[in-house]
Amino acid sequence: MPPLFPSFDDEKLQLYYPDYLQLKLVQIIHRHGERTPIKSRLEKFIPPIWNLCQTTKELTTRILSFDKLEKIDYRMIVDMNSHFARSLPLSPPGSCLFGQLTDVGRKSMSELGSNLRSLYVDKLKFLDETLSNNKSLHLRSTNYTRTIESLQQLVVGGLYPSKFRNDSLILDIHTRDILNETLVPNYKCARLMKLTKQFNEASKSLYKSELEYLTTQLKSIVKEVAIDSKPSCNGIYDTVISAKANGIPVPKEFTDDIIDKMDNVTTGQWFDGYQETSEMRRLAMGPFLIDLRDIILSKVNNKSETKDLKFAVFSCHDSSMVPLLTIFSGFDHRWPKFNTHITFELFESNEKSWVYKLFSSANDNHYIRIRCNDKILVLPECQKDDQHHPNDKSLCTLNAFLSLVDSYIPKNYIQECSDD
Repeated sequence: MPPLFPSFDDEKLQLYYPDYLQLKLVQIIHRHGERTPIKSRLEKFIPPIWNLCQTTKELTTRILSFDKLEKIDYRMIVDMNSHFARSLPLSPPGSCLFGQLTDVGRKSMSELGSNLRSLYVDKLKFLDETLSNNKSLHLRSTNYTRTIESLQQLVVGGLYPSKFRNDSLILDIHTRDILNETLVPNYKCARLMKLTKQFNEASKSLYKSELEYLTTQLKSIVKEVAIDSKPSCNGIYDTVISAKANGIPVPKEFTDDIIDKMDNVTTGQWFDGYQETSEMRRLAMGPFLIDLRDIILSKVNNKSETKDLKFAVFSCHDSSMVPLLTIFSGFDHRWPKFNTHITFELFESNEKSWVYKLFSSANDNHYIRIRCNDKILVLPECQKDDQHHPNDKSLCTLNAFLSLVDSYIPKNYIQECSDD
């Protein structure tokens, strides 16, 4: 079941978007849509090739042919064996590669975009009805096909479908080299990797009883369920949860109770460290918080680079979502569902007089609200009277928000990553 989208009737609109607050900026970080498993597992019980990529069964590319560009149609074929033999049966048209965004994922990302359109275009009139250029949007993705395509689906499939954008518009999607990427934890950071391995090792004993129970219950499927079994508990969970999300049948042994226990173990193995130590949270997503913060401050201070910017969308992964959700008190120790999204809304108050604004900092007149899927997050760091709006504890003062964010931004990232 996909995460719930926020739903606002007229009463809720007035409650969360009152006349005395002006929405200035929206930033959304989302996990990609439903995909196939990362690799082939449990082949005797769950088909390794899924015919769920009809959207990409026939593709067109442009080929540079000396002095001109030529178009050529082609089709991706998934080899169903590991050795060369052209006489073997081919995968059917529309077969998915491993780790590929499926048609189900495309649909869910389009639905997310439609929901965002309903709120920010139709109801709030915050975004223009028609998209004619890239000035109001900032789109960024990790350099993975499934995240880039998820972002495309969100924008052109839901937020601005064809009848609401200019035919000549070319979307600008920003990506970064892996060495400069901040949208995922930096696996080149030696200190982060050391801590990750320590918590991974600790999970073997911490979840020993659950793993023994899972081994007993799944003995007809696999020989053993362990942190480092082949396939591992995480690998089994990834295959099963991906299958269920895409409507692929799974063996009856994978009951809701079994899947919940696998979720608990896998989530603990991968993410307990982010809950236990702020150092891991800081090293994992602190660099991205710089990007998030700087866009907000640029908007608050009316910098030219963000003068027209209203809506920023960042497309990433489960490994990105959990550290962020933990930092902002929204993690529920459940593996983030496909297309889980965190929304940051920046408001400016028009309650204060021009005299107050003249002699106060721009930060003093701005607030931040954070939402995960359909749930508004109330941050513990914003609960004192001077840390939130008088009428709404979910509205952090910008200063309180920045204080929290700054506490997770490394002062010297290279030095903190060193494991000397």
